[in-house]
Amino acid sequence: MKDKVKDFRDLEQYPRLVAEAAPNEKCLPCALCEPVCPTKAIKVAFNKTREDFGPLRKDIEGKISLDREKCNLCGRCARFCKAFVLIDKPKQDPRELVPYEQILIDEDLCDFCGLCAGICPEEAIKVEGLPLEEKLDLKGSLEVDKSLCIGCGRCALVCPYQAIDVKKPFEGEIRLVEKNLPKCDPLGCHGCFNVCPADCWYIDENGKIGVVKEQCILCGACARACHCLAIDVSRTGVHHTEVKEAPWAEEWKDAISAIATGEKKRPDTSMAVEPPDIERPPLAKIEVPFRDPDLAKLLDQALAPVVPLLKKPKVRYILESEPPEAASEKIVARMNKAKAEGS
Repeated sequence: MKDKVKDFRDLEQYPRLVAEAAPNEKCLPCALCEPVCPTKAIKVAFNKTREDFGPLRKDIEGKISLDREKCNLCGRCARFCKAFVLIDKPKQDPRELVPYEQILIDEDLCDFCGLCAGICPEEAIKVEGLPLEEKLDLKGSLEVDKSLCIGCGRCALVCPYQAIDVKKPFEGEIRLVEKNLPKCDPLGCHGCFNVCPADCWYIDENGKIGVVKEQCILCGACARACHCLAIDVSRTGVHHTEVKEAPWAEEWKDAISAIATGEKKRPDTSMAVEPPDIERPPLAKIEVPFRDPDLAKLLDQALAPVVPLLKKPKVRYILESEPPEAASEKIVARMNKAKAEGS
C-alpha cells in the first residue's frame, strides 16, 4: 500500500503559526464554549444522559427550582436532561458572549429524580421528590480541532472557570482611525463583518462600528476590506513553531519577519549577470502582391450596391442572427427590391 499523501504543513521541518485553544485541569466540561466558537472547532460530549437511567417514572410528585442568581447558563443540565431548555439569544453580540438568554424547566419532562442537582457546578438546582437510587458519575470531554481553531479566545472569554488556555497567532494592536470613521457606513457596507473569521465586530448604540479587541487575531482582513481606510492593524510579534535547520530556513525567517513588519526582504541582484545581446537577422521585406487596376475597378462596381445595404442596422442584424443561407436570401431580396425601386 502506498504511503498516504501528507500535507506539507503537517511536516515537522516546516514552521507554522501557533493558534490554538486547549482545556486545562479546571475544565468540567460545560457547554458554553462550543456554541461561541466562530469556526466550530470545539466539540463537547458527555458519557451519560437522563435516558441512560430508564424512562420517566409515572405519577411521581415533587418540586424542582432553579436559583437564577447562581446559574451561569453553563448548559450541563440541558445536555443531560431534556427537561431543561436553554433559550438562545435573538441576536449574537461579541460583547456578550454567553449565547443563551435564559433557561426554562419543562416539568412535563421531569420526574424529580434529582440527578441534575448533583451535576450543577453552581449548586443552583434544588429538587424535592423521590430520588433515583443511582450513582451518577457524569464525565465529559472537550476536543478542539486544531485545523479549525484560529486562536480568537472567545472560548476562554466566555468560560466561567478559566478552564481554557489560548495561544493567539499574533501580537499587536487593532484600532479605528477616527478621522476616517465619518465615511464608514456599517449598515450598508459590512465589509469588516463579512471577512472577520473571529466575528468580533459589532454596531454600537450610536450606529458606529466597534471591535472587541480581545477576540481579534490581527489577521488584517478587515483593514484590507475597509474601503474608507478606517481600520489599522499593526503586528509586533508572530507566534510560530520552531524553524528547523534546513536549506530554506532563512527564507522562512524572512517570511515570518515580513508578517510582523510588513516589509519583505528583496533578493540581492548586485551580482546578477546580464546575458549577451543576441544578433537577430533582419526580417525579410514583405512584398505587396500585384493588384490589377481593371479587376479592382470591376470589384468596386460589383460591391457598390451592397455597401450601403450593409450599413443598415436591420441588415447587420440579419447577418448576425440568421443562418448563412437564410441571411443571403433575405439580403438578395432587399437588394433586388432596392434596385427595382431605383429604376
